[in-house]
Amino acid sequence: MDNKILENLEKLKKMLVLLSEERKVVLSHHKTFEHVEKMRSIVNESIDMANKS
Repeated sequence: MDNKILENLEKLKKMLVLLSEERKVVLSHHKTFEHVEKMRSIVNESIDMANKS
């Protein structure tokens, strides 16, 4: 698997912790939505890279 895709998966893993019950701080709705949008763009980028391989 491409290194960039693995990096993206690691980023997503860390970001998901921030949205999970394991988080240490509560995010505002606005920050949560920003986070989700960043995650969606990472997923889309990874999908594009996987399709090109």
